[in-house]
Amino acid sequence: MPTKAIDNKPRFTVVFGDIHGSTYWKKAVDENPGCRHIFLGDYLDPYEDVAPEKLIVNLKEIMQLKKDRHDEVILLLGNHDLHYLHLDIEPFCRFDEVIAEAAHDLFVENRHLFVFAFQEDNHIFSHAGISKKWFFDDFGGNANKNIAKQLNNPYSDQLPALYRYGASRGGDRNAVGGIFWADIGELYFDILQNYTQIVGHNRVGNIREHTDNDGKIIFCDCLYNQIYLKLEF
Repeated sequence: MPTKAIDNKPRFTVVFGDIHGSTYWKKAVDENPGCRHIFLGDYLDPYEDVAPEKLIVNLKEIMQLKKDRHDEVILLLGNHDLHYLHLDIEPFCRFDEVIAEAAHDLFVENRHLFVFAFQEDNHIFSHAGISKKWFFDDFGGNANKNIAKQLNNPYSDQLPALYRYGASRGGDRNAVGGIFWADIGELYFDILQNYTQIVGHNRVGNIREHTDNDGKIIFCDCLYNQIYLKLEF
């Protein structure tokens, strides 16, 4: 059953997969007034040609939406945001030198608007997802504590695992990707149990769900097909 808002109506949450310069989120926001909106990250680095100035304007507009509706808009960071936030790390594919300085300044100035993960009850939202092995063996997480709080407030010795990319994404042999890089193959057979995860990062043609025992993961990186996820909770 959906949870109830203050006016006793069902609460809906609209989830956007990777933005990558798309402005379709504006239409979706207009179509879903009164909903909570969660962005799963990757705001820049489009696959197609988009004018640099339009990319920056789009990012600013997403940030402004958060400022205007702070409690009802959740902005997550993705792997394609990290190399603008931290210019000292090795850039990933499609990194844009033209917008790098402007994007860096925006992310640094507005860092407080973004989180690594968001959780409500047993629903966890992150950019790429959480595999069981990664969370317990690599990150050193505690299943008895709020998962998102641990991811948003990592200890210094947890940072390498947090930013790690796995073997399937070019990392070390047998390495498993963290919440910015987890691959669909790593997640499918090693789901964090007792939670429903909502993730982007891995492109799918349409919303895809996968369940294993008491763990569930919903892949929704399909905004490029003008498809977003709408949840009743």
